[in-house]
Amino acid sequence: MKSGIKGLIAALALSSTFGSVFAQQADQTNFLADAIRSNVAEAKLGQLAAERAQSLQVRQYGEMLRKDHTQSLQKASSLAGQIDVPAASELSARQQKQFESLQKLSGEEFDTTFLSQMVRDHQENIAKFSAQAQNGSNPEVRAFAKETLPTLQKHLEKAEGLMSKVSSGKARS
Repeated sequence: MKSGIKGLIAALALSSTFGSVFAQQADQTNFLADAIRSNVAEAKLGQLAAERAQSLQVRQYGEMLRKDHTQSLQKASSLAGQIDVPAASELSARQQKQFESLQKLSGEEFDTTFLSQMVRDHQENIAKFSAQAQNGSNPEVRAFAKETLPTLQKHLEKAEGLMSKVSSGKARS
């Protein structure tokens, strides 16, 4: 009887260990997949803003997003390849809808809607990247998150600053 209980305890401990390992792998996979999708979306939205924004400053911000998120996409995709994480680059349904709705706008309405979405998206991404930088189980993924955070914070600050300029009419055309 005692050996049966010991065996059961050992099996439970082993399954708990494997469950934890699988949960950590899923965490890394989900984070990297989200990071890749977010970078694709931000690069596309940045390109759209660079072409469509009314304000010169918003167009320049769009170009900065395109450049920075293309670089981050390359890093995230490379990291995903190194740790055997499948890297899907298609947009989520929400991101696709966001892109399509912005394509229909122009002028000041485009600028304000785009900047509002960039503030929200970057706030969400900063929260995800901060959590991963602090609690991620894979050191390479944790380092990628830490390395990317300052750029995301810069993008958020710039979007917030431009929002106040556009809404007050002080953004240059």
